[in-house]
Parts: sequence; C-alpha cells; structure tokens
Amino acid sequence: MHTSGKTPDLLNCNLAIFHYLQYWISLVHLCFLFLVREAQWKVFNFLLVYAQTGGPMSLGFICLQRYVAVIYPTSYPLLRKYRYREVCVATVWIFSLFFAFTRVLDSDYVVPLAKDLFRNIPFGVMISMTAMMVHSNIKTIKMLMKPGPESNKMNPTKKRALNAVRVTSIITICFYFPVIMLEKITYTCTFACKTAPFTFLLLSAASVVHPMCHLYTLRKFLTCCKREENPKLTSGP
Repeated sequence: MHTSGKTPDLLNCNLAIFHYLQYWISLVHLCFLFLVREAQWKVFNFLLVYAQTGGPMSLGFICLQRYVAVIYPTSYPLLRKYRYREVCVATVWIFSLFFAFTRVLDSDYVVPLAKDLFRNIPFGVMISMTAMMVHSNIKTIKMLMKPGPESNKMNPTKKRALNAVRVTSIITICFYFPVIMLEKITYTCTFACKTAPFTFLLLSAASVVHPMCHLYTLRKFLTCCKREENPKLTSGP
C-alpha cells in the first residue's frame, strides 16, 4: 500500500503501522503482567487509550476521504493539494500518543481538572469519529447504489468501493460502537475492572478484522497462501 501513492492506500498503510505498534505494546503489557504487576495497569491504560483514540480516528479519516471522492468528485483533488493524508497521519499519531501518555501520568504532576478533561477527550473522539463514519458511510452507500446512466449494472470499481464502505460500517457497529457503550458504563458504575478488559478485547479484534477485510475487498486475502511458480523451473530450454 505504501508504494501505490494513493490516498486511501496510504491511510490504510498508516492504520496498519498503528496496529503493528499496538501489538508490540500488548507484548510489553504481557511482560509487565507477569514480571512487574504493580506497574502493569499503567501500560494497560496507555494501550487502551492509544487503541481507542487512533483506531476510530484513522477509520474516520478513511471514511471522510471516500465520502468526498464519491459525493464531491470535482472537489476531491483539493485533498491532495492541501495535503489531506499528511495531516490525517500526523493527527492520528499526535492525538493517540499524547492522550495515552497523559492517562498514565502521575496525578501529582497534572491538575485534577486537566486530568478529567484528558480522560474524557478520547471518549469524545470516539463518539465524534463514529458519528462521522456512520453519516459518511450512509451517504456513500446511497450514492454507490444508484445505477449509472449507461446501464443498470454496477461497475467493478463501484462494487469494490461499496464493499469497502460496508466493511468499515460493520467494523464500526460491531467493535467501536460497543466500546463507546462500555466506556459510558465505566463512567457511571464501579465495574471498570471488568469492562476494561472486554473493551480492549474489542479494540484488539478490530485491529485484526480490519486488515483481513481490507485484503478481502482487494481480492488479495489468499495471495499469501499461494505459491508463485519459479519461471526458471517452468520455462523450457
């Protein structure tokens, strides 16, 4: 995806790198869980905020790019002119790392009001990005479902775009929306120790399901399972 140079591919590539770092942080948390149990909750909180901020934000920017490309095709070149993908990539990393670090800071160094604000911002980011994804996907699906003037059949490009939008909608509804509900329950009850692991489980599942579905929409899911024949062995004398 990185070599293609296209905006959606670069945004998905950034999300894959984001998930890749998430897996390594999970491995660090696993080591802390068995070796330094007193400090493992800090790594867990860092990982939880990191995943629930950057994941929905990345998907939200991808949905916004598709929305502009389908609904406003004449204005789509302006995204590259104003460096849309660079701004999105920088925003994802700055917000996710900043709020993840502020979650694990000691309360002695942070004003209580600022700490409460930083604690609620990731939740607000998830709500705003999820709302934007739902709105953008509904508009995009309606536009893609309309038949073209040349025929009533949908061309392959529209089919791939429609499948990609459907996959993003399913991931949002099945994984990120339940996380929002669990976060709301955590703020209103004393079961944070029980809801947090399940919340992180949903975020981890989303980080695995999204790349698999993305490869499936590109029809490259089974490519890694196929062995390419060596042309030197198959060619004649």
